[in-house]
Amino acid sequence: VKTSKYTALTFLPKNIFEQLHKFGNVYFLCISIIMYLGEKTPLFVGTIRAFSTLGLLVMMMAVTAAVALYDDLQRKKADEEINNSLASVVVRGSEVKRKFQDIRVGDVLRIRKDEEFPADTVPLYCSGDGGNCYVSTANLDGETNLKLKTAPEATQMLFRGGDQLGALARLDAEIHAEAPNGNIHDFSGNISVGAQKLSLGPKQLLMRGTVLRNTESCLCLAVYTGPDTRMVRNSRPAPMKQSNLERTTNQAMLMVLATQTVISGISSLCHLFMKPPKSHWYLEEEEIVLPEFIGWWLTFFTLYSNLMPISLYPTVEFCNAFQCWQIQHDEQMLYQCEGFNEGRPFSARTRSTNLSQELGQVGYLFSDKTGTLTQNDMVLRRVSIGGLKFGSFQEKRPQDKLGLAEDDGFNGGPELQDRRSSMPSIDQFLEVLAVSHTVMVTRGKATYEAESPDEYALVKAAAGLGWEFQGRASESEWSRNGFFWFPVECHGSESHWFPFGEGGVLCGFDPPICFGCKGSRAPKAKCLDELTQYVRVCELFAL
Repeated sequence: VKTSKYTALTFLPKNIFEQLHKFGNVYFLCISIIMYLGEKTPLFVGTIRAFSTLGLLVMMMAVTAAVALYDDLQRKKADEEINNSLASVVVRGSEVKRKFQDIRVGDVLRIRKDEEFPADTVPLYCSGDGGNCYVSTANLDGETNLKLKTAPEATQMLFRGGDQLGALARLDAEIHAEAPNGNIHDFSGNISVGAQKLSLGPKQLLMRGTVLRNTESCLCLAVYTGPDTRMVRNSRPAPMKQSNLERTTNQAMLMVLATQTVISGISSLCHLFMKPPKSHWYLEEEEIVLPEFIGWWLTFFTLYSNLMPISLYPTVEFCNAFQCWQIQHDEQMLYQCEGFNEGRPFSARTRSTNLSQELGQVGYLFSDKTGTLTQNDMVLRRVSIGGLKFGSFQEKRPQDKLGLAEDDGFNGGPELQDRRSSMPSIDQFLEVLAVSHTVMVTRGKATYEAESPDEYALVKAAAGLGWEFQGRASESEWSRNGFFWFPVECHGSESHWFPFGEGGVLCGFDPPICFGCKGSRAPKAKCLDELTQYVRVCELFAL
């Protein structure tokens, strides 16, 4: 992975080219050239030596170049830190540590909980129930909710014994994958295990930069490495960025230049009209080659060059560097979370020193969806069962005696319990919430990990009302109602599963066949004939 902008050969020309995008630098370079011509040639009368301006310009550009070099060295340091990170690679029945940059296509990796994937891989075995695992894709798409991934059933079955490395040595498989591309939402390939051939999709691609969550470990095969990974394919070279302050400064300097041009013209005209007919004998005669108006205009233009503030740019650079130092050492901006940075406090980082002043000039906030602003923090507020509404909307989440926000914001529990004996539909409703989902649970801890924050909120609320989801065993959903344990079987062709965004999960219970639906309206319309009453209740509830 390489995100640095410069190399030893390209730093000087590339940085000079970038600095010439600043109007002030171009201006003083042109003024220095004009001063040199006036000093060394008889084109016009030169009154200021070019070195006085050119030397200051070189110093100013050197300061800016040093800051740019520091920023790029920080990017290079981060690249080396990632590329030199160690991953566990299975070689001849044993695990060895290998750097990320040394991993090749075909290597078998063992990734453990909270570790980052060093390459785009296909899972062969996941320790989660049914070969499932959850990954965090925040480094790729910024999404905080977890994504569900699944190992192919043909390879997952071979690792059911305790000797995983031994089963891996006996595995005879071949994977065919599509050509490298940057599409993080799609993947196409197939895997052949003996005579069995299975297709591979997006749920069988664990991309570089993602982090394994809620799963002890998984064995996976690298299919894309280095520049062929999805993350690198979507990365762009570090662009040249200009802050709003720099653009405003350029516009202000254009106004100063226009003013200087007009004043120089007026001064040149005044010199022509007020010049005495004969020169004094004690004054040296000035012979110029250019026409008199143009020659004296250049003379006055260089004289008025001090109107342009040459020290403005280095002053701004020093202010930016100091502000970045303050941000990186601000104790109130430290972030500390279990499972991140080994639990140690993590300070804020500035990637570009010339953009720090933008923080105080934010005028608009654009969000692609509500989850970006709400941090995907969802709670169940209100439900409708049998045409009756339970729960109420609250401006603030309920708090406990210590003043801390409670996880469950649903306040209709007592009313549900009172009507439970007379309304069997309440338990049926809670049963659907408890089993119709793709949530994973850490056994013994009742800690839920969900692909969608909506699913987490519903399962958490159902657990608080007596229907606690305890885990998933093969094709059965296990829940607890009070003190009783029972399996809810999903049978073959009578069972249909939909992703949450496309309508949740639909399970068929037999005997008798009973459908428990949760999700959007479209999938239900395919399975149920009579939706009139259901739609009417939903529309009233939406009001």
